[in-house]
Amino acid sequence: MIPLLCIVLFCVPFVRASLSAALNDTVIHTLNASDCSPYNTRTLWDILSSCGLTLFACTWTAVHPDIPYMDQRVMATTWRRLLLMVVVLIAPEFTITWAAWQFLDARKVAKDFNEYVFGWTLTHGFFASMGGFVLHVNGEPWATLKPDELLGFVRNGSVEMPVITKADIQDRSKGDVLSKCVAILQLVWFLIQLIARYAQKLPVTPLEIDTLGVAALACISYGLWLKKPKDVGRPYIVHWNSKKLASPPDRSTKDEY
Repeated sequence: MIPLLCIVLFCVPFVRASLSAALNDTVIHTLNASDCSPYNTRTLWDILSSCGLTLFACTWTAVHPDIPYMDQRVMATTWRRLLLMVVVLIAPEFTITWAAWQFLDARKVAKDFNEYVFGWTLTHGFFASMGGFVLHVNGEPWATLKPDELLGFVRNGSVEMPVITKADIQDRSKGDVLSKCVAILQLVWFLIQLIARYAQKLPVTPLEIDTLGVAALACISYGLWLKKPKDVGRPYIVHWNSKKLASPPDRSTKDEY
């Protein structure tokens, strides 16, 4: 479904550009504008579709949600992603703050684990912070481990150090190159339109200026989340070492995994 959506996003701007001269004067057609040639005007649909496709492509690519709970349904996961996209649109500054906080936290996690065992990267730090490790006790899920909990259990021998490489984590990620390239092409095409209109001293609508600002902020968020795995569906399972301790500390299973 995602590749099909990417192909549609890629083709629409060029089809629209072949049907109308997008670099000419901005005119919204009315019933009294029948004498205007459709080849030297931009309709309201041209402006809305260009801005809408650019915003959708940028926000869809920029959003990197955490791993969903194991009992969370697909519909709930989809709604959560759409909610994050809305937050990117209406509060991009908050999204940048959130992404920066996750970036710093992931870097700290990677540093803490590298003091114990060498080889943890920023990607490992993101994966641990986004709920990437779930503890199983006697074959049953017990809880999603926070990074400090996982490190504490590893140090006292309650669990084995997770053996997962950066390539393994990236393999779990659903962030494909095609969707990223389509988002970049859509943004570049949108920038070319604005620059060309500015060079020809043609008007640019406030909606296009707002779209450019939101897209720029979304790119900053994407840069901070560049090493974060995207759309990971399942966490990595670590098993409790019953030879060390009979059971882990009491904790509600239903609320944590």
